[in-house]
Amino acid sequence: MEDFAGMSVDILERRYRALLRAYPADYRRERADELLEVLVADETGGRRWPEPRQAIALVRGGLRVRGGSAAERPAAVLVWQGVQLAALAVLALGVLVALDDMEEAFRFGGLDAPLLVLKDLGLNLVLSAAALVALWLRRQRLAIGLAVVAIAGQTAVSQYLYLNGLPQWWAPVVALPLMIAGLWRPGDVPRVDRGNAALVTAGVLALHLVPIDGLHNVDLMSRVLAVAAAVGAATVFLWFATADQRLLIAAAPTFALTTLHEVMVGSESISQTLPFLAVGVVLVICAVVLTRRRQARV
Repeated sequence: MEDFAGMSVDILERRYRALLRAYPADYRRERADELLEVLVADETGGRRWPEPRQAIALVRGGLRVRGGSAAERPAAVLVWQGVQLAALAVLALGVLVALDDMEEAFRFGGLDAPLLVLKDLGLNLVLSAAALVALWLRRQRLAIGLAVVAIAGQTAVSQYLYLNGLPQWWAPVVALPLMIAGLWRPGDVPRVDRGNAALVTAGVLALHLVPIDGLHNVDLMSRVLAVAAAVGAATVFLWFATADQRLLIAAAPTFALTTLHEVMVGSESISQTLPFLAVGVVLVICAVVLTRRRQARV
């Protein structure tokens, strides 16, 4: 029985260690053992899985620490890391839209004129993707240069994206000032680690993949499913974002791309996209307010 109990404790401890990966590596090195002692203290009941309440608390605690709650200047971490994550998210969204447009162009007749498709869409896609990778690798100045070339080079080769004000043309335009601002990041604010940056970017992109467009053209059941998916995605995102407000900063500028497209082409549907821009502004305000309230409680 003692061997069985000891084995259960070892399994439970490994699973708690897996949950503790929600915390940054430096934080784990300093406090993981202390936290584990508390979590598995006097555990003799043969339990092999963490309690759901504790698991949720650990994940949210890790998100808060990543968001700067344990830093000396939480607001500075929020702003500067949020700006870096926002630039990544905007570039990633632009690349995603560009890939989708290129696939659609080839699918609907582009194979008859592949060079024309590449001329109109290719340079922007390649350079925006390169800027995204450079920024993720922390080569910020290289990423800025690639974004500039993505804007000017694509427009010089073909004005198709510019004249139509497409979101993938706007992506490096919006990301550029964010990346430039990041050059003035204070020395006491660490950079976002790459794994965390990839997860945050993926989370923001997931919001934009939820099917919410064209609901008036589909049957009632499809509308209900689309609305349920949108509400579910927003709920999950906000659950994470209330713990790590950097997500709000990262998501905010991505909502501007569609609005800028509608403004540039003078579309009649601009009134439908302005609320998305308003959402972006509200996200930034909420991030700042939540961080200040957290500082006040500390």
